Parts: sequence; structure tokens; C-alpha cells
Amino acid sequence: MPHITLARLPLENLRRRPLRTAMLIVVVTMLTVAVYGGALLAANLGDGIDSMSERMGADLMVTPQNTGTQAEALLTGSSSGTFYFTNDIAALVSKADGVARATAQTYIASLSADCCDGKVQIIGFDPSTDFVIEPWIVSQYDGALATGEAIAGSGINVSADGTIRLYGHEFPVVAQLAATGTGLDNAVFVDSSTVPQVIGYSAEVGHAAIPAAYADKAVSAVLVKVADGYDAHKVADNIAAASGLDGLGYVYPGGLTATTRAGLDTIVSYAAAFLAVFWTMGLIVLVAVFTSATNERKREFAAYRIMGATRGTLVSLVVRESAAIGLAGGLAGVTLASLAILPFSTLIASRLQLPYLQTGALRVAAMMLLALAFAVATGVLACLASAVRLSAPETYLTLREGE
Repeated sequence: MPHITLARLPLENLRRRPLRTAMLIVVVTMLTVAVYGGALLAANLGDGIDSMSERMGADLMVTPQNTGTQAEALLTGSSSGTFYFTNDIAALVSKADGVARATAQTYIASLSADCCDGKVQIIGFDPSTDFVIEPWIVSQYDGALATGEAIAGSGINVSADGTIRLYGHEFPVVAQLAATGTGLDNAVFVDSSTVPQVIGYSAEVGHAAIPAAYADKAVSAVLVKVADGYDAHKVADNIAAASGLDGLGYVYPGGLTATTRAGLDTIVSYAAAFLAVFWTMGLIVLVAVFTSATNERKREFAAYRIMGATRGTLVSLVVRESAAIGLAGGLAGVTLASLAILPFSTLIASRLQLPYLQTGALRVAAMMLLALAFAVATGVLACLASAVRLSAPETYLTLREGE
């Protein structure tokens, strides 16, 4: 028999009871997956909403009647769409009281067909008036976007030759933007002068995105920056009065962000309550197993006492066994949750239909360490009561109880 030291004793004890050890590790693994996985998802959603807030840039969006929901879905990334005004709405909006800046955008959804590399949102914007997209693009591309060129969001698959195929035409991609966790990641940005070309190509493949009559003036939304001292809702009323148009659609990006964040906070609160209940149930299971195990090991502990082990040594032995179980379960839980979440950020974002941005590596590493500490602490907490209780009786009493 190899010599077993006091340092190796906890691991040897766990190896001698593989079934019980495995059961305990599984329980800790499940708790770690739930806590670490839930925290990571919440962090990613929070970063996505923060990114959406940073990228909005506008206080108000003016859209055609009954298209507000489509515009919101485009911002949050839950869907793409094509809609447009049939009049010069940008000029009318600019005249309204309280409008500090205004810029027009055109939204066209490509097809999931042979003519396109995929279904993406095409966004036409005017660099000369834009104050929403241009500041973001400048961080990645400092050139001027020419007619016929495109800038791709981070979620767009750009071909090896640096192009993207839309409506049967290869558009050169001059830059690819950093991830935002919003619908903009799956968008292709073009100069407003390129929009008529896109519409023409769509007609050539038999799926005209917008009628040819409106190809050079189609506007899907006017984004507004309100002047200091004005409320976005009041400016919306001013726009309605100045334009003389009834039934315009209005989207308030700030309110949309606040609503999304409030909804996320509610989800996180319910998830935290569920995790608290789940952790309590898991802790009860661990306590029951540890208590049963220590009762079965009375003779073993009595033998340790006879050989000179102190009560502190016995407590330390059990605590180290439980810490080892917690560490093993924590490592397994962190690994499983990471493999289930980190490689599939794009898929998770599409399923959740919420702003979702993978948090930074340093934050993920910190969360992993905290999850491991949580797992070890859970294992230790589960064994403390039984360890202290078992170490209290005198050696001869422990022997008598074990008979």
C-alpha cells in the first residue's frame, strides 16, 4: 500500500467512494451552471442594451403610418423590413420647431434567395447630414463611402474577395464594423446615392424592393435630434403640425431603450429569485448527503482520533473534502456553461430577439473565478454543520455510537 499523507487523505477518501463523490459533484455542477450561466447571459444582455443606447444617437424617429413597430424591431434586431414615405418628409420635418438636426434613412430588406448572400437589412444614409451612423463608422473607417460601395455590420458574412451579393450584384465592402449587439450588426450600410442602384437591381431579379417611381426619393425614417429645452414628444406634435400630415409614426429610441432595460431587469429579478430557490434546494441536498456520509464514517473518525488527530484536524479533513468537491463541480459547471454560451452568441441573440453583446474577456474571466469561489463556498457550507457536530464527542463515545 502506498503511503498516504494527511494532505492526500481528502482526495483518497473521495476516490474510495466514487458514486457518492460523483453525485455531489453533479449537484454542485448544476448549481454552478445555473448561477454562472445566468450571470453571463444577464451581463451580455446588459452590454447589448448599453450598446443600443450608445448607437441610437437620435431622440426621435419619424416613420410612415403604422410602421413604428417595424422600426422598433429593426433597432432591437428582432426583424428586418422595407417601408417608405412617398413624399419629401425630410424637408417637412426639418422645418418643425424644436428640431436641431434631422437626417433621412432608407430601409430595404434583402431576400433569402439565390440573388443574395442572405437576408440582411440594407440601410441607406446621407453622410452629409447623418449624426447617428457616421460617428460609429468613423471609428472603423475614415474614408468617404462612394456610390456603389458598402459597409457591413459585424454579423454580415463578407466573401473572401471582399464583396457581398445583394439582388444579384456584388457590392464591394470597404469596412466591417465592430459588434454592437443590436440589429445594426446584421445590416449593410450604403450611401443614399446607392439606394436607387439597389432598387434597380431588385427589380432586375423580379423582386422590386420599392417601385421605380420612388427609387430616388424613398425615405423610410427621419431621425431627429431635438434642440435643448425641448421634449421629444412635444417636437413630435410640432412635426405633425408643421408637415400637415396625419397619422405619422413616432419612435422614441430613449424610451425604447428604457422599456427594454426595464423588461430585462424584470427578467433578471425573476431569474435571480428562481436561482435562489434552486441554490437553496441544492444546498439542502448537499447537507443531507454530507450528514448521512459523516454518520456512516463515525468509526473512521474515531480511528483518526485514536491515532492522534485533533478535532480541528477532523474538521479540516471534511472541509477539504467538500472544497475539492466544490472545486471539481465548479470547474465542470463553468466549462459546460461557457461551451453552451460563448461560441453561440449570434444564435442566442437571434433567439432572444433582444440586444445581446458578448461581454469582454476580462469580465468573463472574473465571472469564472467568482463562479468557482461560489462553488467551493457552497460545498464547504454544506459540510460545516455535520463536521463540527461529528468532531465534538469524545473518542470513546464516537466509537460506541459507531458500533
